[in-house]
Amino acid sequence: MKPTLADSFEVAAGLASGISKYASGLGIDAEPIARACGLDPSRFSVIGERISLDRLCRYMEALAMISGDDCFGLQSAEAFQKGASGTFGYAMMNAATLHECLVFMGRNLHKISESSVGTLEVGPRKTYYQWTYSPLILHRTQYVDMGIAQSFAHFRSFLGDDVRDLKVELERKPPKNMNLHRKILSRDVGFNAQVNTIIFPSSFLSRTNPHADARLFAMMSKSMDDIPSRTPDDGDPVSAIRLHVAENLEANTPTLTGEAERLGMSSRTLQRRLTAAGTSMQAIIDECRKEMAGKLLLETNLTLSSIGYKLGFSAPAAFTRSALRWYNMTPSEFRRKHQPANRK
Repeated sequence: MKPTLADSFEVAAGLASGISKYASGLGIDAEPIARACGLDPSRFSVIGERISLDRLCRYMEALAMISGDDCFGLQSAEAFQKGASGTFGYAMMNAATLHECLVFMGRNLHKISESSVGTLEVGPRKTYYQWTYSPLILHRTQYVDMGIAQSFAHFRSFLGDDVRDLKVELERKPPKNMNLHRKILSRDVGFNAQVNTIIFPSSFLSRTNPHADARLFAMMSKSMDDIPSRTPDDGDPVSAIRLHVAENLEANTPTLTGEAERLGMSSRTLQRRLTAAGTSMQAIIDECRKEMAGKLLLETNLTLSSIGYKLGFSAPAAFTRSALRWYNMTPSEFRRKHQPANRK
């Protein structure tokens, strides 16, 4: 499958280790579905292996659709074995206190699942852990559900049944059966949030893990510290610009001057780099708009005006003119011709 901008974001393959097993228990042969999404399921069990986060999310969405269960990801976590994510998982298992666990998680989660936001804020009464992903990852509901259920399995080592006193806010739309989230996670789960959030009473942070191994935790923490923080655009200014443009089309379409400043070089130097690469700032913006337009038209049910706005066009007519140039047809014609039947 042709690489996309969204493929720039990766995740530790081990986080998906239980998906095929859970799907099999439902009578679903998940392997051909994974391959159709551009994934090799045999890599899910390889420690240290990384796969495309976007393709994993697509895979999980497909399984949720086939199973008819919009809580597929949440329930698939029951087939996940602690430690399957390797060094990260073993460290989480062996932290001495919940505070130690959360600090480790806040410092290292982005190394196994590249997120655009991941913050830990410890207050006198409440502690907040928040995270979200690039807007290029359009379908992440099932993945986020699976990930938070896996995290709650770790939190139970410290809190036991008190884990149900945590508060959870999720970006996803409310599922058909909200009781499953409240049963598996917490009594207090909200939906349609701006970012995913877990709220802990700060009094819980001193809770201990009876199975902790301080020496093993120190070793695993050191190993994680030795892993450099990867950014999806490492070492290539053109790729860096392309990714940054795609993520910011809606908010504020980047400019050559702004990108040069962000990358720590002069506008003239950046222009030379782009010219040498056979492109320009305007060409990159146009390429990103074209790729994102295709994703939004075919993978969402957003209105054409909403899509045009997300692409940074000031008026629907401007989006239509660009679509005629890209596809030789209007946005609505492109959607009717290419959109899968299950989204029509």
